[in-house]
Amino acid sequence: MHKQLLSWLTPCKALYLALLTLPIGAQAETLMLQQPAISKTQIAFVYAGDIYVADRQGKNPQRLTSHPAIEQAPHFSPDGKTIAFTAGYDGNDDVYLIDSNGGQPRRLTWHPSSDRVVGWDPQGKSVMFMSPREMASGRSGHLYQVNTDAGFPEKVMQALAFEGEFNDNGKLLAYRPYRTAHIGASGWRNHRGGSTPPIWIMDLAKNSYIEVPHENASDTNPMWIGDDLYFLSDRDKTKNLYRYANGNINQVTQFKDWDIASADAYATDIIYAQGSALFVLDTQQAKTQKLSIDIKPDLPQIRPQFKDAMQAITSSQLSSTGKRVLISGRGEVFTVPVKDGSTRNITGTSGVSERDALWSPKGDQIAYISDHGGTQKLLLAEQSGKQLNTFSFGDYPADFTLLHWTADAKNIVYSDSNLVMWVINLDSSKRQKIDQQQNMLGFNSALSFDGDWLAYTKSGNNYLWDLYVYQFSSKKTLRLTDGLSHNDWPAFSRDGKYLYFASSTNAGPSSFGLDLSTQERPQRFGLYAVVLQADGKSPLLPKSGDESPEKLAANKTDKKDDTKSAEPAPIVKIDAKGIAQRIVALPVPKRFYSDLAVADDGHLYFLENTQAGASIEPNGRALDTADLLRFNAEDKKVETVLNTVESFSLSADGKQALLGFAKNTFKVSEVAKKFEPEDLNTNDVKALIDPKQEWAQIFAEAWRNERDYFYDPNIHGLDWTAIYQQYLPLLSHVGSREDLNWLMVQMIAEMEVGHNRIYGGDVHTETPIQVGLLGADIRLKKGQYVVDKIYTGGSWNPFITAPLGAPGVGIQQGDRIIAVNGVTLRKGDNFHQFFVNTVGKQISLTVSKDGSNKNAKEVVVEPIANESTLRNWDWIESNRKKVDELSDGKIGYVYLPNTASGGFTYFNRMFFAQIDKRAMIIDERRNGGGQAANYITDVLSREYLAGWKYRSGDMTLSTPAAAIYGPKVMIIDQDAGSGGDFLPYSFKRMGLGKLIGKTTWGGLIGISANRSLIDGGGQTVPHFRFFTPDHEWRVENEGVAPDIDVELDPTRVNKGEDAQLQKAVSEVLEQLKTFKPVRHDTAPAFPTKLGN
Repeated sequence: MHKQLLSWLTPCKALYLALLTLPIGAQAETLMLQQPAISKTQIAFVYAGDIYVADRQGKNPQRLTSHPAIEQAPHFSPDGKTIAFTAGYDGNDDVYLIDSNGGQPRRLTWHPSSDRVVGWDPQGKSVMFMSPREMASGRSGHLYQVNTDAGFPEKVMQALAFEGEFNDNGKLLAYRPYRTAHIGASGWRNHRGGSTPPIWIMDLAKNSYIEVPHENASDTNPMWIGDDLYFLSDRDKTKNLYRYANGNINQVTQFKDWDIASADAYATDIIYAQGSALFVLDTQQAKTQKLSIDIKPDLPQIRPQFKDAMQAITSSQLSSTGKRVLISGRGEVFTVPVKDGSTRNITGTSGVSERDALWSPKGDQIAYISDHGGTQKLLLAEQSGKQLNTFSFGDYPADFTLLHWTADAKNIVYSDSNLVMWVINLDSSKRQKIDQQQNMLGFNSALSFDGDWLAYTKSGNNYLWDLYVYQFSSKKTLRLTDGLSHNDWPAFSRDGKYLYFASSTNAGPSSFGLDLSTQERPQRFGLYAVVLQADGKSPLLPKSGDESPEKLAANKTDKKDDTKSAEPAPIVKIDAKGIAQRIVALPVPKRFYSDLAVADDGHLYFLENTQAGASIEPNGRALDTADLLRFNAEDKKVETVLNTVESFSLSADGKQALLGFAKNTFKVSEVAKKFEPEDLNTNDVKALIDPKQEWAQIFAEAWRNERDYFYDPNIHGLDWTAIYQQYLPLLSHVGSREDLNWLMVQMIAEMEVGHNRIYGGDVHTETPIQVGLLGADIRLKKGQYVVDKIYTGGSWNPFITAPLGAPGVGIQQGDRIIAVNGVTLRKGDNFHQFFVNTVGKQISLTVSKDGSNKNAKEVVVEPIANESTLRNWDWIESNRKKVDELSDGKIGYVYLPNTASGGFTYFNRMFFAQIDKRAMIIDERRNGGGQAANYITDVLSREYLAGWKYRSGDMTLSTPAAAIYGPKVMIIDQDAGSGGDFLPYSFKRMGLGKLIGKTTWGGLIGISANRSLIDGGGQTVPHFRFFTPDHEWRVENEGVAPDIDVELDPTRVNKGEDAQLQKAVSEVLEQLKTFKPVRHDTAPAFPTKLGN
């Protein structure tokens, strides 16, 4: 199998290099054409982020837009004269118009939320777009219409919608209510969990709808041709075109290889993109024409150019004496001078990933990993970059990471993606397995200064890490700790007498980070020293004041001799017998420590990190910097060296320190009583990148990452090599980094699993021009802008700002805003246009109760950049109050936005404040996941154990005090996934109550093991998967089904009703009728006899 997996490299690379030599215009046709649109005389499509038009046969293509930002979603007006599209100019997706024969784009929307064009009204007077601008929660949006003469967008309906199209008379709206699982960065073909949207046909005038006959598949892209509705569906395992007419469904196309990605209709013709080419179907004649389109564009993104490699840095290391810093970044290896000299790129190979660079002990050589040829190898080179030797990691597929180069220069330690740590001898090229980790947390390790010992940590079956040492000369391993503590960050002393490490005895509750119960659990580490020799002494013994024999001998021979070489490090001897009794606790407070290292001065340096849950900063996040501390070996005291650093390491001689700070900046300081860091100049850490070569490497590495990290080595039986070969020919047609992401997402989508994503990288980024928001619903009524609703947020949260909701602002709901900064608003204006570049700046609003100038007044406010949190809390509070009202105060309500820190915070705030309720509704709709929410189910499942009564006071206490013992239900939907799948699964399995709503997303495969892509792009490979106590793979691509299926009925949503919430209340009230309370509100009668 291993040889088969490796056999693709040579032929595939040769094929790609042959394709690479062809300029795009020199190929027979151009592929990677997306998002086609069609009119009477033209077609439009997107290539490399620009919009093109051509005639109906695909001839005479012309580029319509050329801005570096992404332009997408073109749609012809009914008369074909104008194209509406979405563009990311100024850092935000907004709606624009352009003449179909060319011209200057004209902007229609200014709201800072994303606005994506979905079509036109039948008369061509307005453009319809989807936007989440007024969403209180969730992953969908609403449909809006904006007049082609600009003006204020109006919401089509309150019901959620992701895309839609009106029929010819504008009475019926065919639409998709929510997104699919295969979208954007997420590659997931043939999803069969809860996110399989139907097509609904809404009669807006009657507020009624019907559903197009639907299977457990994704139906998208509705298009009207007369009274017939066409749409795309993957119900036969490949996305094909279907027709709905007279109540019946007919499959129109029969593709089995490539999905139809998107389609558009005009009159009786449908244009669609399939296999990255375009086709036109005549629905009357049932004939299909493939359009052979040849474009010769100028593509700025493929021009070779220098790139700042510090933006994609992967490792850094000081040279042995601290004169240079070795930096791996953007697939290149650089040496950067601390003072004298110039920056060198010692690899200079665009399209090859070189990384994990290590200095040799003397600093005269460099080791690094290279994937030249498609296989990772270990290379040795001189400082200048001249290659000296190449070593193989073996003939098995894996991803490798260099860890250490031993002080005797004989060995290099590395690990692989199979969790194995190895050592390779540089003289014999032989590899020796050291140990294998139990989970994907990797190894923390350190070398002795004589080069013969490796100290490392390894997880036990109890999730706690033990400390081990491995001797290279004997190939033997010794375990130093007993499994009753969590041990980390080993560091040898330079005299070879001690092994320092950090250890925690309270880390058990936080040892498995997947569990939500680990949130805000402080880990307190003490610092310890292992006395390595049986006759060794504690480092804490009191000073005798006598001259030591070693020092007297040194004084006798200490002659100034600048030519004398450095003394070799003392030989390290470790006596196994009784070593557990030779562990000494250092007198330091127990806190959250990391990155231990011993400097040349003999002192122990380490970082003190902020404890989990200790603080929330003004940006709304926990503090993520650390302080550099020193344990003074002489005074036996802890000293603060520097504050707010992010990383710390020492040169091999221990005399220089490399300090990392925010935004990938570094400073270097001599190790001294007082550190005086100086900036490391990284301005010349730049790589000359040929994008086409780099994109080939990224494409191959994305494929390899799936091979090396996917939880099932057999990839569910998929021929992964064949998939690579299927998608590889399209690579030569890629014209932008964004298109490369799209191509890779389609490739990994063939695996048909969740959490499989590719995103980011060196894509074009616009400098954002922020548009301010007022935290309010603004409506256009009778030609004036009315403050329809003001969002106040939670006054308990200092990080939520409500511009109009603060006391003393002087604006009320119903007021008219008639001017902004003195500029009068008129009916045809777009309200948000007047708030460009106003975020955080004081502006004046002229407001009036009746809209007249006579009663107008001016108020000063500061607009905010985002009001989604305000809307979310308003929705939550509205639901809580509604539940309280409908249940007459009997039922509490808790909303969970995710199962990470946000969900933890929301649950703690809302649940414990309502433990006086008799029952509880847990709402996890649109839950974004995160961790396995065992903490929540643990709290919800608490049993009544005891009551307590004080002498005075009416309140009877209980143990556990914080519990709801009455009925509970959970509301779920198709947008709740990952941890939002596990929560209802566990809620149901534990018998806590009924699930109400719709089947959840269905994604229970975990991520976060593989490395990033060469240019900083992200990839999440699913590397561990959930199975049930019944020993079954479940939930993934299935979801968790409700006990009571309740659709979020759009007609009721349009009336302001929430059918799922209302059903939850009625169900709990019904259960309360027969529920017998288990908690006693009163104590028993006081005893009347002694001894009772």
